[in-house]
Amino acid sequence: MEGDMKKIIVVTFTIILSLIGAAILFNNVMKYDITCLDREIGVSIKFKGIKDANCFTYDCLNNIYLGTDNGIELIKTDGKNEDIIKDKDLKISSIIYKDEKLYYISDNKLIGYDLKSKKKDILISNLPRNNDIGKYSIIARDNSIFISISAATNSGVVNEKNSIPDTSPIELTLKGINYGQEATGSFSGYGVKTKNGQVIKVNSIGNACVISYDIKNKKSQLFSSGIRNVEGWDYNSSGALMAVVGGFENNGSRAVQGDTDYIYELKKDIWYGWPDYSGGDPLNSPKFTDENGKSVKMLLSKLPMLNPPAPFYVHSDAGSIYGLVVDREGAIKEKDSMFFYDKNETTLYNLDDNGLNKKILKFNDNIELKDIKLVKQSIYILDKKNGIMYEMKKEEKNLVGGYSNIMFFSLCVIISVMVLILMKIKKS
Repeated sequence: MEGDMKKIIVVTFTIILSLIGAAILFNNVMKYDITCLDREIGVSIKFKGIKDANCFTYDCLNNIYLGTDNGIELIKTDGKNEDIIKDKDLKISSIIYKDEKLYYISDNKLIGYDLKSKKKDILISNLPRNNDIGKYSIIARDNSIFISISAATNSGVVNEKNSIPDTSPIELTLKGINYGQEATGSFSGYGVKTKNGQVIKVNSIGNACVISYDIKNKKSQLFSSGIRNVEGWDYNSSGALMAVVGGFENNGSRAVQGDTDYIYELKKDIWYGWPDYSGGDPLNSPKFTDENGKSVKMLLSKLPMLNPPAPFYVHSDAGSIYGLVVDREGAIKEKDSMFFYDKNETTLYNLDDNGLNKKILKFNDNIELKDIKLVKQSIYILDKKNGIMYEMKKEEKNLVGGYSNIMFFSLCVIISVMVLILMKIKKS
């Protein structure tokens, strides 16, 4: 009888150790060193083995379409993969699904692809270049596709001979301020001077702006301007377009110190200040300095708008925020709260309606977050470097998750009791 008791205890003890090992394995391997900083949040791996993906979108059935360095790949809800487009000349940077069609950016083109007819149309072929300092992003609402076009330079002045100067979608009048030994003016090629009162020619599609493309009449128009670089955007429940806008950085001929990243509500026909304002403040205000600690010189002699709007949120650094998701229905956090990624801290933040932020997830340093979107009741996070799609959602009350500490404590108590029983049996 005593021998049977010992066997039962040994088996029970082994099972408990196995459960602990499995829990530890899940937390440390399945979560890839992601720390949940909010006990109401859970994160898991949705897909692995994703190659060359830069962005993604999804359809009404939650099938995922990956925009890659050589085409578009479909991941069905059952996990099966399928190539939609295979083309080595494509390098897709942004993609959306709408009404059984895919719209995507490759190089400087907006392209539409009909999933039924397999027909491809180049909708816009001449988006302004940006010297690879920014990117193009697209988002859809109603019958329009909105396209963000970054500035070609940090602050309006090129730094090298082969750099592409900015173009402007609105009329701008310059002060004639020139920089460097080659006396380079704003919105001009390297070594090309500008004069006081000089008017910059308007381009139908310029830099540092958002344009809208009407799907039905196939025409584009300017939506808003003076936006240095949109690093992520989404709509809230009221239809307001919220966007992460990158601040000026401390580099180039017209370097700017003291700036940060922002979140704005973007509205039609509004100038948001680039290249002379940031966060609603002029660059010659005490908030900013040039690389020598002196006041930054203003480029424009006439302002398109006297008081560019202030942002909804001011971050701590410039060149830090990437990606934005609005929780429109309150599926994960408060309704209309926002999630954004700080790539310097490798941390996902939640921002409430009062502008207060909270850290939600901490990733290890070996991550390259490329895209983030709300898919039904979850947020999907694309890590290009590791080829992983994570799923984040409100934590369910299960064995492993928000209650892992309780589980671990309980198991430790059980193990301690079992050890004491074994010791007592051994003595007797």
